[in-house]
Amino acid sequence: MRKITLLTLVLISICGCATKQINLEPSPFNYLEADQSLIELLIQKGSNAKKVHWVSFMVDCKSQQQVAEIISRAKIVGFDDDYIFYSEKRKLWSSSLSAYMKLNLSEISSFRAKLMPLIPSNSCETVGWGASVEM
Repeated sequence: MRKITLLTLVLISICGCATKQINLEPSPFNYLEADQSLIELLIQKGSNAKKVHWVSFMVDCKSQQQVAEIISRAKIVGFDDDYIFYSEKRKLWSSSLSAYMKLNLSEISSFRAKLMPLIPSNSCETVGWGASVEM
């Protein structure tokens, strides 16, 4: 009986150690996958990827000042801005930053690369985008 109890305790501790490896760090958002999926969906819905689109990146942050600072720096690197608004439901300040570009991963990634260094990750949300007008 003692051997069975000892064996059971050893097996429980081994299983406990094997299942205890939990990664507490959140995995970074994969913008390339998300961008490619959205492009494919827009094309599937009838957008022509060869035409120039008016693409807007949505910026959501905890303070109005953060959004205003992002807008002022984004305008320098070629984005057009929109007004800043507050969402009572989400408790975030938001705006969109837009530019004309073709609907492909290369151009979306290029514009995102200009924008992302301007956005503080600790107080702003994931940056989404949408193509609202086809030119």
